[in-house]
Amino acid sequence: MGKPVKIHKKKSFMFTTRHYSFMSIMGIVLGIISVIFGAAMVFQSYRNEGNVDAGFGSTGLFSVLLGVIGIVCGIKSLGERDTYIAPAIAAIAINGLMIICYAVMIVIAATAG
Repeated sequence: MGKPVKIHKKKSFMFTTRHYSFMSIMGIVLGIISVIFGAAMVFQSYRNEGNVDAGFGSTGLFSVLLGVIGIVCGIKSLGERDTYIAPAIAAIAINGLMIICYAVMIVIAATAG
């Protein structure tokens, strides 16, 4: 009987299946749409010297609704496993910033009149 042969283990690697969450991507897209709507509203209002149609209020309300949905999507994507968190944080930040900007515009409009 000879010396026992030492069994060598293969070096094992753990591959993760990290991916970008659909919810975080959707939150970023909703934030970008909200930014586009907001910029268009401000530009058009500045161009018409403040005389705009009533539809601008509904566009602003729709943008705030998109922002809230985008924040919810970002928060839900933070809870998913094996996903990147940077897009979720970006979605929360973009949508939160837009909601704050709309709130500031409402406060400025209410105190200026």
